[in-house]
Amino acid sequence: MTRFLRTLSALLIVAVVAASGAACRKESEALYADPLINVFTERARDEGLTREQTDGKRLFARYCATCHGDAGQGDGQNAYNLDPEPPDFSESLKLHQPSYWRRIIEGGSAAVGRSPQCPPWGRMLASSDLDALVGYLQVLTNPSAR
Repeated sequence: MTRFLRTLSALLIVAVVAASGAACRKESEALYADPLINVFTERARDEGLTREQTDGKRLFARYCATCHGDAGQGDGQNAYNLDPEPPDFSESLKLHQPSYWRRIIEGGSAAVGRSPQCPPWGRMLASSDLDALVGYLQVLTNPSAR
């Protein structure tokens, strides 16, 4: 009977360890269950973007493209409502350093003495999100930054 109990105990331990390992695997897979993130990740891989640039592209699409356009050319669906119109990043961003871009993203365009129409995202987005947006803007201004 003792041998039976030892064998049963060993089987139970193996079952618990296996089940907890499967649960961990499912939890990590669930982190990327958002189909939009999966689409961006696949496209970014095809485009040769880093993980940070991929996150920046996703954030840009969500928060910036409405005014600035998908490629940052100032041709978003809301651009015609704005005066002055959003700048074309392929030209305007070359005039400043990435730290300047970050100040605009974080504090809004008014933070650098420009039109107050671009909202400040610094209170809403994490510092890593701001870094990701700056990384993606570098791709828009210099496609070889990939």
